[in-house]
Amino acid sequence: MNQGSTLFTIHPAAKIGYVHLRVSDIQQSLQFYHSILGFKIVRRTSSSECAFLSASAGDSLYLIALSKVERDQNSKNDPIVASLQKERRKNVAGLYHLAILLPQRKFLANILRHLQEHRDRVYFDGFADHAVSESIYLRDPDYNGVEIYRDRPRSEWRWKGHEVRMVTEPLNIQDLLSDSTNDEQWKEFPSKTSIGHVHLHVSNLATAKKFYSNTLGLNHTSTYPGAYFFAADEYHHHVATNIWLGEDILPRTSFSDLLGLDHFAIHLPNKREFERMSKYFADCNLIAEDEPADLDSSRSFYVHDSDNIRIKFYY
Repeated sequence: MNQGSTLFTIHPAAKIGYVHLRVSDIQQSLQFYHSILGFKIVRRTSSSECAFLSASAGDSLYLIALSKVERDQNSKNDPIVASLQKERRKNVAGLYHLAILLPQRKFLANILRHLQEHRDRVYFDGFADHAVSESIYLRDPDYNGVEIYRDRPRSEWRWKGHEVRMVTEPLNIQDLLSDSTNDEQWKEFPSKTSIGHVHLHVSNLATAKKFYSNTLGLNHTSTYPGAYFFAADEYHHHVATNIWLGEDILPRTSFSDLLGLDHFAIHLPNKREFERMSKYFADCNLIAEDEPADLDSSRSFYVHDSDNIRIKFYY
């Protein structure tokens, strides 16, 4: 594969570390992510307004963070306010879906069988074969998109120059289920489960490409009607952007009480790469927030993309 050139290139081992969601009800969200999907609760804040979820028991690295959006007491149970919130999300940049990557096809088959057995508690949003991967699409209680997928072997990916062939075709569900080894109830995600990518609603594809490719240094790996895909190294994509909500949507940080994406995090492989990225973004005057190391994590910093979507960098 011949990669497209960029002025700055992110480390090939960079990947999505976790996604932080702002939710309306922590318990309702935990019913979905913990009780149904099987994420394990790593910890909760003393106020119980935040929860951090890992793939499996004993894994201290969380993949999803949930925090409750604080609202005015008089509006909490107001159906008109709830309706306005839902409509406003349609006009603001943010999350299209987060994507949970499973290490083997049998695990995708197992969780699909599990979800089918609990279909009365799950909102299915579709199924797809993307040539590089096979995917199940769901919606969480706040209507955030959740993709669960497995990658096909890289030997089966078809590259043309610096772009990989990706499609959206029907998923052969029965063929997938034939790989199920689920003779017990689904209890948790397997080890090596990760956040494979995030897919974002943006206001302009060219401007998004300027940030994610030219500035951040990801490779532009695929183009789809109304969407661009970007990745570190030779992955199919770590970040996707689309304009399917239209090009007149508002920046993400315009509303402090909006449900959905708070930020997503890019994990860097080591301190040296972190310091290289930190200096680069500081020189570009793009660092919005800088966090010192604490007992739970290393140093981190945040930047905002062209639609004010927050991105955390850490190692």
